[in-house]
Amino acid sequence: MTAVTTHYPLLVCGATFAGLGAAFAAEQPVLVVERSAGVGQEFIETFNPGSADSKLAEIQLSPFEQSLHEELVQRSLMKQGGGPIHLPGAHAVLCKRIQDVGLQVLFLTEIVEVRPLGEGFEVMLYNVSGFQTIRVDRIIDTTSRRFSQPDHLYSPIGAKRISAHLSTDQPEQAAMPIVQPPGDRAQIVQGRFPSERVLTFTVDAEADWPAARHSLQEYWRTRPDSLASWTLAATSSAFGLDVPQGPQELAANWSWLPSEGSLHPLQAFNQGYQAQQSKEVIEDGYIKTL
Repeated sequence: MTAVTTHYPLLVCGATFAGLGAAFAAEQPVLVVERSAGVGQEFIETFNPGSADSKLAEIQLSPFEQSLHEELVQRSLMKQGGGPIHLPGAHAVLCKRIQDVGLQVLFLTEIVEVRPLGEGFEVMLYNVSGFQTIRVDRIIDTTSRRFSQPDHLYSPIGAKRISAHLSTDQPEQAAMPIVQPPGDRAQIVQGRFPSERVLTFTVDAEADWPAARHSLQEYWRTRPDSLASWTLAATSSAFGLDVPQGPQELAANWSWLPSEGSLHPLQAFNQGYQAQQSKEVIEDGYIKTL
């Protein structure tokens, strides 16, 4: 059975870095809906530690974002001012922040249907507790595939990427500069620490997960000599996708802000935070900027 039980001024689709940024910035009650069991999956599960060229020093951070940045640096999960993030540690930091502020997040939850209702929406959710219908004034979808539109899933055009952590038992190899493999299908990305390296491999957009894994393994079987001492330690559990940065308006009070469109997790967090802070809302008959 379904019943309208709760009203939220804001529904965030995706416990992504951008989604959590928007949720932490909200001054009114907010619900975050995440179809997986973790946070920041668009970076963490795709093994994307963020571009080393990201210019985080040029971003104006709020006090909350500054404290998050400082915590990541203090825990040695990121260098001061930017660079790749150690993703497993970042996951724990985000979970602790969610707990500290009491942010309401529903994990393993699907958005089944979104129906216009007045100036807002009626949203049907499904999880282990069954079906639930809520009312929301505004929706921000931060997922790469736009899961707030279950009947019209967004499919990226072009290629997608599968990634794998590399490992070597030769310390001298881990200390040497990265030598990029030939061709344009494979690239090695530096992680937070010198021995933390990620191979990203481009596959066809139509390739399913078994086909993508097979392509990666076939490439690795004939890998160049520069990678001979390295092994595939772990494979990502999600594809990396090329998506626009956003935001895009899907309808009135319904926007798409794909977190994965940013080059770095903290850039995505900042984009979500700033998008929510700059949203004009009507309060006491006046329009103000939060």
